[in-house]
Amino acid sequence: MNRETFLELAGQIMTLPTAPYHERFVGDAVAEFAARRPQLVMSSDDFGNLLLLYDGDKEETASGGRRGRRRPRLVVTAHMDHPGMAFAKRLSGPDFLFERLGGVPEDLSRDGKVDIFRLDRPSHQKPIRGRIIACVSPAAGGSEFRIRVGRDDSDEVGPGSFAMLALRPLEARKRRLRARACDDLAGVTAGLCFLDELLSRHSPIRAGLLLTRAEETGLGGMLAAARSGSLDRRALYVNIECSSCRAGAQLGAGPVVRVGDRISLFDPQITGGLVAVAEELTKAAAGADRPFRYQRKLMDGGTCEATVLTRVGYGVGAVALPLKNYHNAGRNGLRPEIIDLDDAVWLVELLVGVALHPAGVTGAFKAAGKEMDRAIGARQREQARRLRRQRSGRPAHP
Repeated sequence: MNRETFLELAGQIMTLPTAPYHERFVGDAVAEFAARRPQLVMSSDDFGNLLLLYDGDKEETASGGRRGRRRPRLVVTAHMDHPGMAFAKRLSGPDFLFERLGGVPEDLSRDGKVDIFRLDRPSHQKPIRGRIIACVSPAAGGSEFRIRVGRDDSDEVGPGSFAMLALRPLEARKRRLRARACDDLAGVTAGLCFLDELLSRHSPIRAGLLLTRAEETGLGGMLAAARSGSLDRRALYVNIECSSCRAGAQLGAGPVVRVGDRISLFDPQITGGLVAVAEELTKAAAGADRPFRYQRKLMDGGTCEATVLTRVGYGVGAVALPLKNYHNAGRNGLRPEIIDLDDAVWLVELLVGVALHPAGVTGAFKAAGKEMDRAIGARQREQARRLRRQRSGRPAHP
């Protein structure tokens, strides 16, 4: 896995317009990705969430790869939306009311430019340019934006129209990837790269990718999927997010093994397994031209989809890409979100390492635990001998 491979797929996914309840273009691109890979089986639930399953290379499995098939399936999750706005009604002339969907930063958006898209047109359509002229708070709660477009464009806006902040869709500068919607289209890209790596290695293991909708408006897609009973209860889940650097993570220091979020602590065995595999990758790359780095953080600035799975009893861990300009809120105005390309590549390598680990993610945790037990046991024996010699806390007499 390298930057170029990630960037190639990012160009297909992260340039697409999206918003809560308006994820169709991303979903279509994912369907095309799966259609080109017959080893993948894609399905959609009643809520529009997508599930891609890989059941291992049949030839590798037949030649002795059954261990990977007996393990619980490793399912990576990400969400297909980003904060945006959706058509609510026409006001007068070129003015429209758009519902605010997710964390579009109100304080920075006044006079901000937006790009308006239509679901009945191709994904790479030329957007209609508009401008936010007011933020409205209806009595029923929530918030709406009054958006003005050019008079020549006013008849092009209507039901099915949605808007994103008018920022460059995607730009790579050295190690940094700037995008209108890293959160969470970079997570979607990482999940697809994860599956692609398994396919390229003809891996005899079972894996999956769950892509959800409407995360930004209250975790809607994951709540629906988790409570529908359609998810594999035996599977182990790892959620991918792009999480604000304000929670303490650093760009370029590696992906974050996320211990928990603002509400929950995640499964300690899966978290421990992620850390154990990350440590193995770090040691294996020591002295190499290209190192491996990772971070371990709580990341309690918000709530992620892993909490939903935790609350209903699924085994789940989480990883995150450190994110600058979270939800497009820059220091001095609206800005593209930023991730580090090496962080993204290392994240994919970590997920692949977990999937291919001989003992599996929980086995990696148990192996690391046994090593720790041995070290603690040796230390305890040495300390016990000294404590017995110096029971009073005073130096022992000769």
